[in-house]
Amino acid sequence: MATESDLRRDIADERRELTDAVDSLKEEVGKTTERAKQIGTAVGATVGATLVLRTALRIRRHFRD
Repeated sequence: MATESDLRRDIADERRELTDAVDSLKEEVGKTTERAKQIGTAVGATVGATLVLRTALRIRRHFRD
């Protein structure tokens, strides 16, 4: 049977492992958030450029007619 000091040591080890796992998850969430921001910026820029081009083509067509 495990002694009280063994149980305390096991609990401390488990607590350290859980803390490490939480830190790792926080880091991954941070990386994922950064990627999402970059993708959002790229999509926004693409949509903006498309709207500018589309508007420019409409204006050009309007003045050619």
